Amino acid sequence: MRTWMMAGVAALTLVGMANVASAASTPDSKRMERAKEYFADEQWARAIVEFQAVAEDPREANRDEAFFWLAQSEFETADYANAIQTLARLERQFPASRWVRLGRSLRVQIAQRLNLDPVLWAVVAPPAPPAPPAPRPATTPTAVAPAPPPVALPPPTFQRPPRPATPTMLPAPPTPPSPPPAVSGVAPAAPPAPPEPPRPRASARLTPMLPAGYPTALAPGAEFFLPTPYPPDTDLRIEALNGLLEGHSDRVIPLLREIALDANNPDEARRAVLVLARSHRPEARTTVVEVARRGPEPVRLAAIREMGRFDGATVTAELMQVYTMSTTPRIKRQIVSSLGDRSDNVSLLTIAKAESDPAVRNIAIVTLGRLPDARPQLRTLYVQAPPESRMAVLSALLTSKDEDELIRIAKSEKDPLLRQHVRTQLRLLATPKALKFLDDNP
Repeated sequence: MRTWMMAGVAALTLVGMANVASAASTPDSKRMERAKEYFADEQWARAIVEFQAVAEDPREANRDEAFFWLAQSEFETADYANAIQTLARLERQFPASRWVRLGRSLRVQIAQRLNLDPVLWAVVAPPAPPAPPAPRPATTPTAVAPAPPPVALPPPTFQRPPRPATPTMLPAPPTPPSPPPAVSGVAPAAPPAPPEPPRPRASARLTPMLPAGYPTALAPGAEFFLPTPYPPDTDLRIEALNGLLEGHSDRVIPLLREIALDANNPDEARRAVLVLARSHRPEARTTVVEVARRGPEPVRLAAIREMGRFDGATVTAELMQVYTMSTTPRIKRQIVSSLGDRSDNVSLLTIAKAESDPAVRNIAIVTLGRLPDARPQLRTLYVQAPPESRMAVLSALLTSKDEDELIRIAKSEKDPLLRQHVRTQLRLLATPKALKFLDDNP
């Protein structure tokens, strides 16, 4: 039940869902099960009531999970302010819960839904924690800094600047013991007001986090969206970059490229490739091709797989360039699969004829058999292919339902093993013409 519910929440990160699905937890109470049923049926109002009851009951074992699904239900009803507050309670009361990380992913989704780009940028590059205050200088003579060398240096920060010779404003007059007598018809002059002390500057964390005109009930500050301190998390960075990609591609694509080419974190690199591949920006697709050429092997596989879904006349040539640069069968097999996704008969035939690795060559042949109008190429291949690849050609002819070529091979093939195999293929094909041939030639 729990795994199924998480699969229905499309915006949760894949890594987070896998962690939650695999982790053991205490069995749900009846009320928690009922709340999840309401959630699964998209009865958000009822789900909110039930999840609230579970979250507030100290006897419930899965209160942290209830807080998360409560926030998710509030998100579904566009009650973003309460969703953020619920997530804050989850993080405050259960800081070690595995649901906290999923809650942070939900925070990113809320920022995306509200087009709060400054919040997303803060997820990409969390603000540095405030520096500790500088120690105050000692007032004893022993704490005075040594005399500076002859070279001119700025004065120590604890020294006061010299007082100007001519004051820019008169000092306030001393307080008289009693007010001076009033001159007839003239009011006594009031002493000048002391200067107003400077106001403390606002924290940089609170400045451009929210757009102008945003409801103040939803925006008490940046901490409303980002907990403090905000832990760095590459998965959440990628999720935030996904929301920023179309509007800030010039800044986002280099960041995703850096993640995608990181050989030390292949899982995160693959996620970055998926985000880039979903963009229609030419720079994003160029980056995917670059990763396919020189990224870490697990990430190259993901990039090549995504290239098979690209539109454009140049994609096939780019895949074949990657093929010629590749030396590992695993990369070549993925290129064959991507060419099959693009229904590229010509390139597959080229690989089937020229590839020296029998495993890669046979996969290209079998893939060719799944494509329309591949029968002429397969018929040529059976004659030209090495003996170890002719079984693969027979399988491809069966997939393409080329009964005429199978019957011709059954009549002319000298190898008894291949002849027996092609008869088996005809029996599996089971067309009237194939069955008649088998009956006439036992």
